Amino acid sequence: MKPGNVLIALLASMLILSFAIILIKGDVLTPEPPPRVPPSSLSIRDVDVKPVAVTSAEIELNVTAYINHNGGKTQNASMLIRAISSETGLLETQVSAPIPQVESDTEKTLAVSTNLKVERNGGYNLNILLFDNGTITDSGSVSIHGLDALTPESKQSGVALSNIDFTVSNVSADKVSIRSDIYLENRGADASENLKMIVKAREVASNLLADETGTETGTIASEATAVKSVQLVVPDGYNYMVVVELWRGDTLINNWEKPVLLAPTKTIPRGSIEKNVNIEVSKFVREGVSGMPPGVSYPYPMAAPTAYPAVPKTPGFEVFAAVSALLIVFVLRRRL
Repeated sequence: MKPGNVLIALLASMLILSFAIILIKGDVLTPEPPPRVPPSSLSIRDVDVKPVAVTSAEIELNVTAYINHNGGKTQNASMLIRAISSETGLLETQVSAPIPQVESDTEKTLAVSTNLKVERNGGYNLNILLFDNGTITDSGSVSIHGLDALTPESKQSGVALSNIDFTVSNVSADKVSIRSDIYLENRGADASENLKMIVKAREVASNLLADETGTETGTIASEATAVKSVQLVVPDGYNYMVVVELWRGDTLINNWEKPVLLAPTKTIPRGSIEKNVNIEVSKFVREGVSGMPPGVSYPYPMAAPTAYPAVPKTPGFEVFAAVSALLIVFVLRRRL
C-alpha cells in the first residue's frame, strides 16, 4: 500500500474513533430525566351532613366529604362548600377547608370535614367544589330541607303531653269548676328536670282568658308518665281551649291545647245546619271529685274550688199563676 493511502486511512480511523469517543462520553455525562409524575386526580365519593348545634334562629352543620385520591401529587388542594337557598337561589354562605397533601401514587380515600351555619327556617343546596392547584377537579351537590323540624337545644326537655282528661267538680252561680288531669310522659333517657307548668282556659270565640293556674311537673323518671291535676273555674255556657305551657325559667319550651265544650253544637247532615246542643253541666258533677286523684303526689296542695252562692228563686210566682188562670176562666164564662 502506498504511503499516502496509509496516511489517509489512519486519519479516517482517528476521525471515526474521535466521533465515537465524543458520542460515548456524551451518553455517560448526560443525566437521566426525572421520572414523569402523573397529575393528581380528586373526586367526591360520598357526603355526610349532620347538625352540630341548633338554636331558634340558626343551625350549625358539619359537612364531611369522602374524597378519592387516585394518584399524583396535590398542590394547594381545597374543598369549597356553598350554601344556596332552595327558595331564592341566592348564595347564603360559604366555607372552605384544605385537603391534606398526598404524594403517593396509590389510591386513597380522604375524609375532609368542616362546619357552616345556616338559618333554621330555610332549605339549601350544598354545592361542593374540589380545587387542586387552582383547577376544579370535581363537584357535587347535597340538598337539605325541613330544618325547622329540629328542636332547639334550649327547648329540649324529653317531656311530652300524651292526654288531658276534664272532670266537672262543681257547678254554682253560672260558674263551672273543671279539674284537668294532665298526663306528662318523659321520653328521654334520663329523669326529667322540674319544669314550671302554666294551664290556661281561653274562651274560643273571643279569645279571652277565663282562668289561669300554675304548678310544676316535678321530676319524672325515664319512660314514665306522671299525672298533674289543676282546677280551672270558668263561666258556664261557653266553649274553651285549655292550653298547657311548659317553661324553663324565662324560656317557653313547649305548649299543647285541647278544647272543652260547655256549649257544643252539632251539624245536621241535611242542609248542613248548625244546631245548639243544650247540655246541663250539673249532671256531669262527680261526687267526691275535689282536686287530685288518689295515689298521685303533686308539688303543691290543690286549693279547694271556689264556692259560689246559689241564686234563690223568687217566691210567689206559683200563686200568681194560679190566680191568673181562675180569672181567665171567669171572664170566658161571663162572655158565654
